[in-house]
Amino acid sequence: GPQIMLKIYGVNIYDGFVPEMPEDLQGWNSNHPIFADAIYELRPSVVIDVGVWKGGSTVALASMLRDRGIDGTVIAVDTFLGSPEHSLFGTPNFDLISRRHGQPILYEQFLTNVVRRGLSDRVVPLPQTSANAAVILSRIGIRAGLIHIDAAGQYEAVLQDARAYWELLAPGGYLVGDDYHSSWPGVVKA
Repeated sequence: GPQIMLKIYGVNIYDGFVPEMPEDLQGWNSNHPIFADAIYELRPSVVIDVGVWKGGSTVALASMLRDRGIDGTVIAVDTFLGSPEHSLFGTPNFDLISRRHGQPILYEQFLTNVVRRGLSDRVVPLPQTSANAAVILSRIGIRAGLIHIDAAGQYEAVLQDARAYWELLAPGGYLVGDDYHSSWPGVVKA
């Protein structure tokens, strides 16, 4: 983790961060059984989690690496801005995101969750679009044994992520997706 963080940032981004929020790992499918199976089978040194929300899946993956004694890192890719369904006042999902001066504070919540779980040495956040993050990770030579894609629900965006992150997959690694369900037709089609 620290080596990847230095390649990306040149510093440890957790230095000086003091969590001021309570832990909030609200999410969906964060502990899916495929994660434990893949971690057990592959023992990956690098995992990429694309679309992390508040960090439920990232925390679960990093905890599994730690608990199995695997020297591994989870790179957490997200804009930390939420999705369209979280962005319009008065809609059912608007209140799932705390905001300060109108700006979502998902990144602070994410960092808080990672630090409160004692995983800052295993999690490298990358607050970028999934497309930008794929380019950055490629440029520094990252290859991952496990990649979890859960960033978007629209056909073109999901297909773009699958193609971009396939290029970052280590030989024999697993690329897994989320939201494969009839309520997400764009995901299923991609």
